[in-house]
Amino acid sequence: MQSKSVLILANRQSAGLVFPLLDDLQSAALVSPIAGTGNHAHWLLGHLVFSEGRYREMMEGIVNPCESLQDKFGGGSQPDPNATGYPPYEELLSRLRSMDEEFMAWLEGTSEEELDRVVEGVPPQFELYFGTWRHMFLMRAMHWMNHRGQLADCRRAAGRPPLMI
Repeated sequence: MQSKSVLILANRQSAGLVFPLLDDLQSAALVSPIAGTGNHAHWLLGHLVFSEGRYREMMEGIVNPCESLQDKFGGGSQPDPNATGYPPYEELLSRLRSMDEEFMAWLEGTSEEELDRVVEGVPPQFELYFGTWRHMFLMRAMHWMNHRGQLADCRRAAGRPPLMI
């Protein structure tokens, strides 16, 4: 399957749609989509940063460079309504931008053949989503877009109009 150009496009588009919302929500980072519950922008941002490291961990077999964020933003964590113990929003946003640039350079330098590399240790029921590098690059774009919807809900809860690109 030849899909590198589509994977590059999907990942660029998802970042292009998510970053404006993250930028806009700096001044409303703790507004939840439903009063008192739900993923607020600060948690979503930290979760995306943690996940960027997790993709590298799964694909390259390295230690997640964002492992220190596991308890606050990893799978199974819950948003703290006061962001207690969270790194500053601006710091996380800067880190996500840098990680996105690195990730895109990595994807652009990856060959079609490398995209078919098997990701080790993926349970059989998750191979469709995480079985190869190709799957992982696609899931990254989809993951960002899933959380874009939550960010849009945070903006609405903050009383902001839709943000169109």
